[in-house]
Amino acid sequence: MLKIIHCEFAKLKRKHFVFLVILAALLFPIPMTAMFLLLPRLHDKYPTAAMQFDGMWQSVLGFGIQMLLPCILGVLAAILFFMERDNNTFKNLRAIPVTSKQMVVGKIAVLFIFSIIFCLASTIVSILLGGVFFEVTGVFYKLWMSVLMGIMVTAGTLPLVIVIVLFNKTYIFSVLLCIFYSVLNSFAEFMMTELPKAVVFALPVPLINLWSSNDMQNHVIMGDADDLLMFKSLDLIPSTKLTFTILTVMAFTSVGIIIYLYKKWEEC
Repeated sequence: MLKIIHCEFAKLKRKHFVFLVILAALLFPIPMTAMFLLLPRLHDKYPTAAMQFDGMWQSVLGFGIQMLLPCILGVLAAILFFMERDNNTFKNLRAIPVTSKQMVVGKIAVLFIFSIIFCLASTIVSILLGGVFFEVTGVFYKLWMSVLMGIMVTAGTLPLVIVIVLFNKTYIFSVLLCIFYSVLNSFAEFMMTELPKAVVFALPVPLINLWSSNDMQNHVIMGDADDLLMFKSLDLIPSTKLTFTILTVMAFTSVGIIIYLYKKWEEC
């Protein structure tokens, strides 16, 4: 399995995707730092340097990790799963002792690894900028939460990978699917109080956002504590057990379906 993962990384390295993921991790920490430095409205909301850093990091978490990351993972999944199709190497794979299941699990493992790298890079850049302009606190918790976010967002994005593999279309179509998926989750976040709880918990980004907000209240300074209280009053805060159960079922079900679809590709 490690050899398969190494091979998948080697393929992506030739496309310079590792560098692009690290570069994408800079997209939100830098402008968010500028916003928290320059906007008086945010100074009123976060009066101390420590509060400003926590607010900036939470913004990076919300916009960069929960909104941008699913799009990146969708594009990465398209590259990983379309590579053999585009290069017409499915027949070559039959000559080596690697099953479809092993290939799919290897590709999914690469998605998880890239997601963790992206989340950690976003937080590390935020910490470095925070050390210059704000007061950095809770470093270990923020790094740990970044790893968790990487795992959880990837697990929640695997249903999108099913659709990408199922339709087996162009990269442009896959990008459009990713954008639609991100917009759908963002819309659900804005409508959480209006939607049935089952729908909110079935969509990964609202589910992860609600759980992480509740968990972070004991570790970071919350800028939207009133919203969290409202969600609690509506019984919209999922427990840790429920959150990880939903994401685990979602991930394993998705992997099983992707393996089935990948086998169909090989038979064609």
